[in-house]
Amino acid sequence: MANFVGLLGAGWIVLTGLSVGFLALLGWRARQRDAIARSAAASPPPLVPWHGDIRLMTFVARELDVAHEVAGVLAQLQEMAHRHQVELQVSVQPKLAMWADPCALQQMLVGVLSQAIPRAEGGAVLVSAGWHGGRVQVTVMDDGPAGDHATLLGLLREVAQCAALQGGTFEIECRKGNGTRMVLRMPGTGVQDAMSTDDEVAEEAPARDASWTEALGAS
Repeated sequence: MANFVGLLGAGWIVLTGLSVGFLALLGWRARQRDAIARSAAASPPPLVPWHGDIRLMTFVARELDVAHEVAGVLAQLQEMAHRHQVELQVSVQPKLAMWADPCALQQMLVGVLSQAIPRAEGGAVLVSAGWHGGRVQVTVMDDGPAGDHATLLGLLREVAQCAALQGGTFEIECRKGNGTRMVLRMPGTGVQDAMSTDDEVAEEAPARDASWTEALGAS
């Protein structure tokens, strides 16, 4: 009988220990989940790059000030322009507004300019924007040798896809002896003051006042 009572007591102690251990494990896992949740809230996961799978992107378009968006992109690329000894020039029609997703527009412009800057070969890259055919047209022109159309089209394929999914178009023109011209056309907002092509903007830029033209150079 004494042995039976002893075994029963030992079994009860073991069972109690297992129960306490199991409850402690549950509490530890709950604390871990809470810690992970707090960490995720404080540091949200990075956004998936826009060039991951363009077909799965969700665009949130809104009215954007074109001059502001272009200036932000050029500021990001100043270091690259400085390395290549390239002057970045911009000519944007005043009060020009575009309907687009801000993140997508920024990355499209970065993609296009990142191809234009190395090709300028120590010269200049001009970014101009204005109304054209009822849309907002952003043109990037470099003064280097004409690029290979097929190669550039392949490198910037996702820019064209991204533009198309937002109701826009993207074109590349490689002009022998006149550098490369890349054109992004997107839906515009508001009332256009005047219909002007990017060539008109580029030709008239030196005569514009300070509110129209701003030069950003790499010394």
